[in-house]
Amino acid sequence: MEKDTRERIIRESVALAETWQNRGNELLTTPEKRFQNRMRRLLTHPFDKVIMTQLIDQSFRAKQTRRVADQMGYVFEKWGIPHFFSPLEQLLSHVFVYLGKLFSMISIPIFIEQLRRESRRVILPGDAGKLFLHLKKRTEEGVRMNINHLGEAVLGEAEARFRLDQYISDLKSPDIDYISVKISTICSQINTLAFDHTVDIVKTRLTELFSVARKNPCKLPDGRMQSKFVNLDMEEYRDLEITAKAFMDTLDQEMFLDFSAGIVLQAYVPDSYNMQQTITAWARKRIENGHAPIKIRIVKGANMEMEKIESSLFNWPLAPYDNKLSVDANYKKMVAFGMRPENIRAAHLGIASHNLFELAFAYNLAKDRHVAEFVSFEMLEGMADHIRRAIQETSNTMLLYAPVASKDQFISAIAYLIRRLDENTAKDNFLRYAPGMTTTSEEWRFLRTQFENACKAMETVSTASHRIRSRENEKDDDTDTGSTFVSNAFVNEPDTDWALKSSRKWAESIRERWQMDSNANIVSIPLVVAGKEIHKGRETRIYKDPSRYTEDIRVASFTLADETDIRKAAETARKDPDQWRSTRLVERHEKLSRVASNIRKMRGDLIGSAAAGTGKTFRESDPEVSEAIDFCEFYPWSLKFFEGYTHLHLKGKGVGLVISPWNFPIAIPCGGIVAALAAGNTVILKPATAAVLPAWILCNCFWEAGISKNTLQFLPLSGEHLGNQLTGHPDVDFIIFTGGTETALSILKMRPDIHFAGETGGKNTTIVTAMADRDQAIKNVIHSAFSNCGQKCSATSLLILEKEVYEDPHFKKQLVDAAKSYQTGSVWAFENLMGPLIQPPSGDLKRAISTLEPDEEWALPPKNVAGNPYLYTPSIKWNVSPGSYTHITEFFGPVLSVMKADSLSHAISLANQTGYGLTAGLESLDEREHAFWKQRIRAGNLYINRGTTGAIVLRQPFGGMGKSAIGAGIKAGGMNYALQFTSKKELAPPVTGAVQTNDPQVVLLSHIRRHLETNTLLKFKEDFEKMSYAVKSYVFYWETEFSKEKDYFHLRGQDNFIRYVSLGRILIRVHEEDSLFDILARIVAAKITGGGAVISLPTEISTPAVDFLFSEEGRKFRGTIDISRQSDDDLVKIIHQFQSVRYAGNERVSHKILETAAQQGLYISRDKVFMDGRIELLQYLREQSICVNYHRYGNLGERITEFE
Repeated sequence: MEKDTRERIIRESVALAETWQNRGNELLTTPEKRFQNRMRRLLTHPFDKVIMTQLIDQSFRAKQTRRVADQMGYVFEKWGIPHFFSPLEQLLSHVFVYLGKLFSMISIPIFIEQLRRESRRVILPGDAGKLFLHLKKRTEEGVRMNINHLGEAVLGEAEARFRLDQYISDLKSPDIDYISVKISTICSQINTLAFDHTVDIVKTRLTELFSVARKNPCKLPDGRMQSKFVNLDMEEYRDLEITAKAFMDTLDQEMFLDFSAGIVLQAYVPDSYNMQQTITAWARKRIENGHAPIKIRIVKGANMEMEKIESSLFNWPLAPYDNKLSVDANYKKMVAFGMRPENIRAAHLGIASHNLFELAFAYNLAKDRHVAEFVSFEMLEGMADHIRRAIQETSNTMLLYAPVASKDQFISAIAYLIRRLDENTAKDNFLRYAPGMTTTSEEWRFLRTQFENACKAMETVSTASHRIRSRENEKDDDTDTGSTFVSNAFVNEPDTDWALKSSRKWAESIRERWQMDSNANIVSIPLVVAGKEIHKGRETRIYKDPSRYTEDIRVASFTLADETDIRKAAETARKDPDQWRSTRLVERHEKLSRVASNIRKMRGDLIGSAAAGTGKTFRESDPEVSEAIDFCEFYPWSLKFFEGYTHLHLKGKGVGLVISPWNFPIAIPCGGIVAALAAGNTVILKPATAAVLPAWILCNCFWEAGISKNTLQFLPLSGEHLGNQLTGHPDVDFIIFTGGTETALSILKMRPDIHFAGETGGKNTTIVTAMADRDQAIKNVIHSAFSNCGQKCSATSLLILEKEVYEDPHFKKQLVDAAKSYQTGSVWAFENLMGPLIQPPSGDLKRAISTLEPDEEWALPPKNVAGNPYLYTPSIKWNVSPGSYTHITEFFGPVLSVMKADSLSHAISLANQTGYGLTAGLESLDEREHAFWKQRIRAGNLYINRGTTGAIVLRQPFGGMGKSAIGAGIKAGGMNYALQFTSKKELAPPVTGAVQTNDPQVVLLSHIRRHLETNTLLKFKEDFEKMSYAVKSYVFYWETEFSKEKDYFHLRGQDNFIRYVSLGRILIRVHEEDSLFDILARIVAAKITGGGAVISLPTEISTPAVDFLFSEEGRKFRGTIDISRQSDDDLVKIIHQFQSVRYAGNERVSHKILETAAQQGLYISRDKVFMDGRIELLQYLREQSICVNYHRYGNLGERITEFE
């Protein structure tokens, strides 16, 4: 656009906008003035929006009026009565707070009806009679209506079919001639990775819709007949390409060459301008060939808050512009491009905005270019109706976008209401200033300047995509991006963005390499022992692709170790010929960051090998690779924190054995290897025999980074005998194990003295209360239960529903529909969300899918797919009985078991009865229920309003309690994990900051030290000197570290807290060699951490240190802690009563005690007692991760100020 022309149009647009605004103010009706006054009060008291959002979001969840009344009362009591309520509404609200709960049967229906009534301004009633009366009224006003049916989340194909039929019914109605459709409402399984497949499904369903629209023409005001109009709404950024491709492909069919339809493009996404060019060029070819035009509706975009959430959680660039100027400039750029005469005849424009300057700009530009006949103005129903009437006096082409919701579907309108409330109160939004605005006000001048600045920027605004990361280019990328060694800052590695065309092309290249045929040369995998690869003279196994079982496709062969290899590997690891254990942390950090770089380059082959070897889908393996990279960057970085403790000397424990599972064949072996190497140990990796292929590729990333094949040895083996030879070898100093609980216990029974870090199984639960967003709950549960075939130790296996939810037939119907629609099949078909099992069902899983226990029924029975014994569809068991086999048994497969609970308290009790404690989920919008659940549920990783799978390094360090953790239970991916594989020696007393001098332990120690020189305590002077440092250090770290919840990331919309909770009752076992410091330090540590303890003395022991415990000063130290006496024989009989036993040295624990503890999976803490509280207090605490999705459809509520 020429500068002179642009400036003239700007002037004319400002003048026209003023005319419309002034005329609109003249046309204001009394009800509209009341509404504007209400909105002014809302904007004057912005916190009212928080209250209103919570009332809208939470008042429709529970069905029982008493429960609704309780929730509403809580919201009012917490935040107060909104200022923007009318005086009468405020009075009624105060009456409700005091009396409403007593008369909830009367008050709640009245309140809910009032909310519905207030929303009718923007959401039309779905009742046919009322809707058609409103449509008729609008027609008489010269307004065309674009109907958008709001409904519940489309989670399954049955609901998608229902919504499609609803659209068809609308198109057949003589009263409706224009509808808007979101592709997510007609296709429940939109999959950006399976792009072509998804487009084909959407195309099929649009074909059905367009056919109905064509066969049911409507009469225009001038008497002409025209096909009804279908407009495709745009949703999130990831939907852009799929929606556009499906739109064009559908209209390219011969039957629709003369049919017109529309599509929305969002100006806040820079990519939209380029997509507009693509669609317009395609539309021009249609016109050139004598066919029908199409329509592009240009909007600013209404999903910004969710786009920000996605960007924050996935560490991706924000897809939309991050500033209002660029959004407005791109809007005008798109309008100007679309209004070129050669373009607009092919792609008519809908100018959708409430900003009078935008509408005036479009009006004047269209008039200037003589294309006004191809332009319509579009606004939202119920928003600034007086302005709409003013504009109609100038232009008679007005269309209103009208959301519709029936009374029983009103809950489905909540997301729309919240999004509109956010949009209309955003600080730069025109509608924010609309109530009472005049053309002489400061607000008007601000908006005019905003418009003029955007006009100046329209030629220069960038339309380059913000999401441009190319996985293909990473293969050759040698930069240090993301390296903690270079930056000294840890940031989680982003997963692949499958919405990008380059990512999908990259995925196809992986498939081409790894989807082998019967003639392909298979990968030959050797052992790596003592620096050498061993291919020959050993037993070998063949890998077959489980997705293509019937085709007998061979993928790889691998060599199995024998007893000689085991001895040689252990001997080499002990000797450490390349001196890894002598390297400094900085050297280890540099090499492990190089490993991370290699893994980035090998992401594709790691994904491909996991698919070919273990049947894991690309979507599931890709986050694993990110996690592996995170481990490489994080663990050495975390140890730098402890290296700063100059009073401590850390060195590796010696030889670490990493035993990794098949279900996470990339991340878990990588995490174990890196933690052990970072701590300064040599490592032997024994991968699961079902996952040798990805483990082999992974190890090559280490070796190519300069970590020798003596330092990291690769030892696949099979069989219990050889496994025992390896785990029982005396040169192995510690074992990092991930796998079944029984396997872990069997290893411990054989090596009860070994340092064992075991992450074991889980019978994980998700509890859904009556206060849950039930659509969200189903979406989260389905993914948690069936991703990776339910073969995750974190998978939701048990769904516990509060009675109201359990008895809700619609919830059950939706749950089954969602599970039934979860596509299962070959991993090479990207539309499949669930691939093959690692092996045909056997044992507990076989019983689970073939047998119903008493009282159970199939809500969704399992089905075998295509005769492949590895492929089974999701299944759901209903009415599982408390204490039954199904209730307490881990199945490790695609089986979801559903139980009923009378209350949240009952549900928690059922969850805790399993004996496991790995992950747990809660679906509820009531923060009181959050607090109640967090206090009582026994699990290591807690998730609120999100799925129970997908823990991310340092965000949600991973590990459980109970039968889900064998050993110290220190969480993988957390600050303490690598530390446990070091030997620690105190070189000097710890240095700490200030502590509370009135702390009871500090006061007591000060009292005793004052009398130290004058009584019999003099002989313990050294002990009390050490205690002085220890108590201060313990109190300091309790106050600053262990009693605090920490969130290292502060993500938008999601809290990730790491906290420490008491282990519970601890047995402090005294030995005759224990010094007084050894005894008192453990007592003080137990008291500070608050879990309760008992002091256990050998039967005949009598030492000065023990005698002190019975003195007056000793009793003061003990407080309420009891003392008992037991021989080791007696101790083994009561040891199960405690959560942990704390000894003061490894050599002080008898073999009998170790054996008994190993049989029970009880942790014996036997490091020496440290003065340093950061180290010592870890022995009395367990870590717990809590992840909470607190946003609602992107809305942050009262937390918004944290991000402004």
